[in-house]
Amino acid sequence: MEKQELDTRVTEIARNLLSYCTARTSNQFDAEDLAHEIILAIYQSAGHIRKPEAIYGFMWGVAGNVYRQWCKDRAKEKACALTEDCPDMEETPDENDSVLCLLRRELTLLSEKYRKAVILYYIDNKSCSEISDCLKVSESMVKYLLFKSRQILKEGMNMERNYGQQSYNPKELSLMFWGKGSNRYCQLCDSKISQNILFACYNDKLSAEQISLEIGVSLPYMEDKLTELCEYELLKKDGNRYYTNIVIFTKDFVNEVNAKTSRLHEKIADLLTEAIAKHEGDVRKIGFYGADMGKSPFAWQMVSFVLYWSVVEILQNKVELVYPRDKFGTECFLWGVENGGWNSGKSKFCFGISNAANSAGDHVQFMDFPINGEMVHHYYFDRQNAVNIFLDIARGSIEHFSENDKALAADMIRKGYVVSDVGGLSVNAPVFTKEQHMELKNIFADTAVQIAEEAGKLMETVTEILKNHIPLHLKKLAKDMAYFRLFEDAAASPVAILYERRYLLPYDGRGMLPTTYVILNRP
Repeated sequence: MEKQELDTRVTEIARNLLSYCTARTSNQFDAEDLAHEIILAIYQSAGHIRKPEAIYGFMWGVAGNVYRQWCKDRAKEKACALTEDCPDMEETPDENDSVLCLLRRELTLLSEKYRKAVILYYIDNKSCSEISDCLKVSESMVKYLLFKSRQILKEGMNMERNYGQQSYNPKELSLMFWGKGSNRYCQLCDSKISQNILFACYNDKLSAEQISLEIGVSLPYMEDKLTELCEYELLKKDGNRYYTNIVIFTKDFVNEVNAKTSRLHEKIADLLTEAIAKHEGDVRKIGFYGADMGKSPFAWQMVSFVLYWSVVEILQNKVELVYPRDKFGTECFLWGVENGGWNSGKSKFCFGISNAANSAGDHVQFMDFPINGEMVHHYYFDRQNAVNIFLDIARGSIEHFSENDKALAADMIRKGYVVSDVGGLSVNAPVFTKEQHMELKNIFADTAVQIAEEAGKLMETVTEILKNHIPLHLKKLAKDMAYFRLFEDAAASPVAILYERRYLLPYDGRGMLPTTYVILNRP
């Protein structure tokens, strides 16, 4: 018999068949289950029909056989031996409630094509032909989807499913970008669902259903996030399984780094304090503006200067990064950091560097240490007009200031970036000429080279540790990704040690800015 004709005959008998099943079962759930089993059996046995006119008799014969087998299977399922350890009936939870919970759980795990068919048929009471129009598939496919859904639901309800740890202890992830183009990813992981999908698939390839169970989020709420993460290639798909395509600095990774690099952090901290104590007199003799600063700002300034020279100017310039290209053609690195996944307990010293220059080549250099919990030294330096005014004050060239310039300078005074006294305006930071800056470099030359060597060892150690914490397909990125921890490992960690030793004291708003200095290009 032709498939098209069989579809027509099955459609004609479907309503009567459901009535037949309803009369022989205790609830609608079982009736529909039995009806689908009968329809499947009809399709599977259709090759045995020799005479088209015998089709109806054949179908009802199949229905009777399936029903008898169904009764036998149900009897086996319900049969159980009463033993002494059977729970008391009064303590047994309501069976209907239990079944309903299981059903709800499995409905949330149905993939989209099955879920839509189930909702349209059972919730919206659509006919197979109406569902066919809605889903743009044939009626036979609708029947298959419904049957398969019933099968999946039944199998799932009989299966023990355990929710993963992330369902009750969700992870938090920050997405980091370093590249030569615009950052298209900044909002991509704002959702905790996206963050936990990336964690769930980091070490294992998981299906959508497995991800759903691991993070405790129903599949309908995940599907758009899965699609989006795949579109931006943070996730990749292998068959029906997903895997994370970016490196994540996890807490476990960071804890191991801290344990295995603490000696190197201490070594850098010791090199700094020894060199600064040895050369303090030599440094102050240079005669730069601010050479008479107090002990605490002097310590901050010299630590910042030496670390910048060692880590950035010496070591960083030796590192050659090979930038991968993302799907948009941008040369960039993209990675995730588990919250607390920089330097456990020391993240308040998250380190970065920056500088800003004017057209004359003068520049203000500052470090991104959030000293005492606040960023105290770079508030204005992201605006060129503020940079120009600050550097003009450093040079003592303020006679051309407009009213707006004077207003901004007055605000700098209120914020502590500029000082006003009987001598006029001056910046609240050391000021070096280019020649004085070179003298300072010569004084700390040997120490800077030693610290750069220790920082290089840190990078090597972190690279090897990272290889053991990332999936095989990402191991090629380990060395480059270790570079992005360089400031944390070689600068922030030693600073944290010096802070704990009380060598570096919290900035209280008095005295010179702790990590900001000016270098004038010409006298």
